[in-house]
Amino acid sequence: MIHRAIILAMFLAAPLVQAMDQEQAEKVNEVREAVMTVTGWSVAPMAAMAKAQIPYDSDEFQKRAGRIAAMLGMATDAFRPDTRDAVLDTEALDKIWEEFGEFEKLLGDARDKALEAQTAAANGGFAEATAAFVELGKACKACHDRFREED
Repeated sequence: MIHRAIILAMFLAAPLVQAMDQEQAEKVNEVREAVMTVTGWSVAPMAAMAKAQIPYDSDEFQKRAGRIAAMLGMATDAFRPDTRDAVLDTEALDKIWEEFGEFEKLLGDARDKALEAQTAAANGGFAEATAAFVELGKACKACHDRFREED
């Protein structure tokens, strides 16, 4: 795992002057998938709390929202390398690299909504946290609708 993190760090720290080979692109894609998996793992309990399927826990809600914000910040870097020329098993559309500025903006919007959800859970109650979570979901959906292949 450390090896993959070092490889990704090298890609992200230096400008991409030449195209990545297939193996490099696959490793970058693994990191992207890991970031999005952790994001989804953090969303699920928040959604269950918002739907009153499990008891609302302000501390847990805050922790999960903070993780989502951190992961979405990492997602921008993880998607920066253009892997359109590689053959990857991914739901990411090529449109990401054609419109990277918009992709980055939507990720930033979602990250900001995650931070707002974290603050709402810290300073408000269940209703405020749930309302902020709904806004986070809308921000995530806006990015998915534009840049992710439909299931």
